[in-house]
Amino acid sequence: MAEALNDLKKKYKVHEETESYFKLRTENGNNKPYYEMSNFDEARIQKEEIAKQFGGEVEFEGSVKDFTVPSPYVKDGVRITVYRSKNCALVVAPSVFVYFHGGGNVVGSRKTVDTVCKIFSRDAPCVVVNVEYRCGPEHKYPANHEDAVCVVRWVKMNKGLIGAVNESTVGVGGDSAGGRLAASVCHEEYNINYQVLVYPSLDYRRKFNSDKEFEKGPVLSSEVLQWFNRNYINEADFEKPRASPLLYKSFNRCPPALIIMAELDMNRDHGYAYHEKLKEAGVKSQTFTVKGVTHGFFVMPGHFKECCQRAHEKVSKFIKANS
Repeated sequence: MAEALNDLKKKYKVHEETESYFKLRTENGNNKPYYEMSNFDEARIQKEEIAKQFGGEVEFEGSVKDFTVPSPYVKDGVRITVYRSKNCALVVAPSVFVYFHGGGNVVGSRKTVDTVCKIFSRDAPCVVVNVEYRCGPEHKYPANHEDAVCVVRWVKMNKGLIGAVNESTVGVGGDSAGGRLAASVCHEEYNINYQVLVYPSLDYRRKFNSDKEFEKGPVLSSEVLQWFNRNYINEADFEKPRASPLLYKSFNRCPPALIIMAELDMNRDHGYAYHEKLKEAGVKSQTFTVKGVTHGFFVMPGHFKECCQRAHEKVSKFIKANS
C-alpha cells in the first residue's frame, strides 16, 4: 500500500487527506488486501470497520426506517433503509434518491454508506433509499442487477409509503460497483429523472489508460479486481451491456447524469467515456474530478473532509436541480 502510494507521488500531487488515510490504515492494521484474506466474512468485516472508522458521524434529524421490498428473485425480499430528513418538509415534493453501495459486488453493505445517505437526505434535501442488494460469491451476476431494478420499480409505485409524494422525481446513484448498477438501471427503467455515478466501474474489458496506469493502485488494483471478478462474474459475461454499461448501443433515453471521478483511480477513464457517450446521445451530463484522491474516498467524509465536502455539495446541488 505504501509502495503504491509512493509511486503515485512521482507523477501526481497526492492530497494530504489521502496520505493521512493510508498512514492511519497501516497503523491500525486495516490494510490487508482482500485476496489475502482467509474468508469472505473477514473481507466484509474489514470493509465495515474502515467505513465506521473513516465514515464519521453526521448530524441528522428525521426518520430512518427499514423496509423489505417484495421480489420474485428473493424469497425474503430485498432489504432497504429509507432516510427522510426533517428538511424534506421544506419542499413540496422531495425527490427520491435510490443509492447502491460499492464493494466490488462482493463486500460492502448498507452500513458502509450510512453517513453519505444521511448527508444527501439532509442537504438535498431528499428521501434516500439505501439498498442491501445480493452479492457474490453467494449470489453471482446478475443477481444484484435484478435487485436494483426490483427496488427502483417498487419505489416508483410506493413513493407515499416512504415519505415522498406522487410528484416526486426519482433518481439513482451509487459508488464503484454501485455506480455500475445505477447506470445499468437507467437503461432498463426509462422513467428515472437523474443518475449520480461515483467512480463507476463501467467496462469489464478494462482497456482504458487509467486501467493500466493505476493497476497497482493502493485501493483498487488489478489483483483486487481479479478477486472481485472470480467471486462475482464469469468472463463470458464481461461483454454483456448489463455488466459493462459502456457497451449499450443506445443512450438517448438515459436521464441527466453527474459523474464523479477520483483522479488516482483505475475507474477514472470509465467515467469520462460514459460522459462522452451520454453527450453524443444528447443527454445532459457533467463530470467532476476530485484531484489527489484514490478510489473509495467518497463514502468516508469523516476523514476526507475537504474532498468529500466538494463532491457531496455537487451531488446535493444536482439532486436539487432535478427535483
